[in-house]
Amino acid sequence: MASALLAGACVEQDDEKPNEEDMKVAKQNILTSAPTPKYAVNADLDGKVVYVGLDVDPATPEPGHDIKLTHYWKMVASPGDGWKPFTHLEGPNRQSFINADHPAVKGKYPPSAWKPGEIIRDEHVVRLPANWSHDTVIVYTGFWRGNARLPLKSGAHDAEGRLIAATIPVRLAPKPVIRKTYVARKITKAPKLDGKLDDAVWKDVPSTGAFTNTITGAGADQKTEAKVLWDDKFLYVAFDNQDTDIWSNLTKRDDKLWTQEADELMIDADGNGKTYVELQVAPNGNVFDTYLPEYRKYEDTLDPKKKPYSWNSKLQAKVAVEGTLNKREDKDKYWTVEMAIPLEDVKGLDKASAVKLPPSVGDKWRINMFRMDMPQGKPQQASAWSPPMVGDFHALDKFGDLVFGDEKGAVPPRPAPAPHPAVAVGHGPAPVAPADRKTTAAVKGERPSGKSKK
Repeated sequence: MASALLAGACVEQDDEKPNEEDMKVAKQNILTSAPTPKYAVNADLDGKVVYVGLDVDPATPEPGHDIKLTHYWKMVASPGDGWKPFTHLEGPNRQSFINADHPAVKGKYPPSAWKPGEIIRDEHVVRLPANWSHDTVIVYTGFWRGNARLPLKSGAHDAEGRLIAATIPVRLAPKPVIRKTYVARKITKAPKLDGKLDDAVWKDVPSTGAFTNTITGAGADQKTEAKVLWDDKFLYVAFDNQDTDIWSNLTKRDDKLWTQEADELMIDADGNGKTYVELQVAPNGNVFDTYLPEYRKYEDTLDPKKKPYSWNSKLQAKVAVEGTLNKREDKDKYWTVEMAIPLEDVKGLDKASAVKLPPSVGDKWRINMFRMDMPQGKPQQASAWSPPMVGDFHALDKFGDLVFGDEKGAVPPRPAPAPHPAVAVGHGPAPVAPADRKTTAAVKGERPSGKSKK
């Protein structure tokens, strides 16, 4: 018994008996041997028609371009007059519906004329809309008549009785990379390192804005924001964390601070997406630091005599707590962290690093900042300045740009390079232009997450 069909889902087509000229086209599309389509299906439609499968050209279509779909049907027995094939295209979750119904075999050989035993090749072209935003396109097919569809005895199908012929990958244009950017202000007088963030230099500096959930990008339950300053010797980083339950019972250096509560900074100063350093500070002032010569690989990969997390930075870190540390039953307010990171530390163990120190105004480092929060009775929550949107804090491609600004927090435009002197013909050799000097600001990346849950 045929299943019900939603009104308007398919387009009426007129059946006419093929004439002699039509049959010339038809014979070119009646196959003498079974095809081997890329998308083999072999679905049984009511014991009368077999959908053999589908070929697609190109194999990976692009939005705004045509797709040639080649269907293969095998007639077992006539289903009766008026039945016709339909073709629908959709994105995932029934988005972006396209009705690609068409007269079978270019309108030259209607299904009413198909004979049992014949294998029919039916080609048609569909243009994928230029605004198609899905990385796949699903092709549905089947036979329909009036308000009914020919029932399926086998083959994957949806709730509406549409046979799923293929799920085709779509080549989408790469999305432009939009990185988070923070401009650090250069200072001439260092802040007093006490964790309180009450120095005038901190008050006048814009914050990163509130960190967001590392996976979803949604707002975090408890707010965290950061600020960054620099001079010719140090990078200064301040974290401000709202927290109703401030605690940490890990007291040894390089304890796994990321398993409880901590602020974390990762620095890939040379931006090579390979070497980086990771620094963490817990509410009790304890520090974790490590150098990673490659993604998620640690110091011991450089020398078997070394141990993971053996590199110690010269980081100075102070914490101020507004509340009672490790008193879980009361209600706290916030804790703040103040870091002074020697610029040389961004090289980690790579003393041959090409990172330019101190940086110049306009130079960029790749960094990310995180906060791990674990209120009593709740699972740990992680937020980030530049959320990786995956379960990995070490997603180096998701780091943001730290830009080194001047004393006003501005980045003046770089002057255009001077043109090379022209050669004066007949007046001796042209003057030689000085070689271009390319200075790579590089800092070993930072990402201690073999340790992190991230």
